[in-house]
Amino acid sequence: MLPVSSPGDVFIIAEIGINHEGDAETCGRMIDAAKEAGADAVKLQTIDPDKNYVKGTESHRIFSESSLSPEETSHLFHYARTREISCFTTVGDLETLDWINRLCPVAHKISSGLLTHTTLIRSVADTGRPIIMSTGMADEAEIDTALAAIGRRVPTTLMQCTSIYPAPPDSLNLRAIRWMERRFEVDCGFSDHSLGTEAAVLAVAAGASCIEKHFSLDPNRSGFDHLISLNPQDFRLMVEKVRQTQLMLGVEGKTVPAPLHDARAIYLRCLVAKEPITIGTLLTHDNVAVKRPMPNRRGMPADKLDSVLGRRVLVDIAIDEPIQPDSIED
Repeated sequence: MLPVSSPGDVFIIAEIGINHEGDAETCGRMIDAAKEAGADAVKLQTIDPDKNYVKGTESHRIFSESSLSPEETSHLFHYARTREISCFTTVGDLETLDWINRLCPVAHKISSGLLTHTTLIRSVADTGRPIIMSTGMADEAEIDTALAAIGRRVPTTLMQCTSIYPAPPDSLNLRAIRWMERRFEVDCGFSDHSLGTEAAVLAVAAGASCIEKHFSLDPNRSGFDHLISLNPQDFRLMVEKVRQTQLMLGVEGKTVPAPLHDARAIYLRCLVAKEPITIGTLLTHDNVAVKRPMPNRRGMPADKLDSVLGRRVLVDIAIDEPIQPDSIED
């Protein structure tokens, strides 16, 4: 399972991706900033451009300009551990998977573009580490096939995602989170490509157990994923809103929490005498009232009204005094 502080906590990922632009020092500063902003983990993208993209494509150019060496990546994983923040990455080929796995990532990420790469997915599952898998371009059958490649060998979190950058509000489909959780019987989260913090917070209310949001030291920079990223201050605000939403959601079921016990004693109605009642008198609607009582003077619960009607009182009861079980005949 993903390492959260407490059971039921939302796992929050700062998606650094390639926003470090190939500069390991910048990436280190981003790890620091993500930690300070309250993220549980940082995620990189460790994509060998020659093994993943045809030369001449825009993706090949961008990733060629932003790659970190294995040595730099190893150092950054170690540095994240010293900062007590989890680290993992997306890989796109088996060779990269092999050396990344030796760095002991907290999980492996399958991006939306790799969801149909079942050979890679099976190999990722073979590592025994949790999988976080985005579904930004997938249909139901493709998700079934990808999960079959995993075979429930490792904990898996599906991420509702829209592979549009930025993703407009009407494309986010947050209702899919609960649906995927029921349909595929796995945890579900939200990988957010929209602008701002609102969608991530709403996703938690919609059932997301994991939030992934792009992160940048300067979202105003051009290129890479800066446009759809949050700066450290806004990321911290998102984390605070997510944690607050978590608190508001509480737990499933309907119980009375401890702080409400005193309120029940004050506000719930109970049975009292509508008028002075003398010993031996039959209780009727004319002499029994349902009222909010004086403090510490509670009578029988209001739902006992029908059961006491027609029974005789065993003691005198003054007006507005509580009617207790031992003050009426059996």
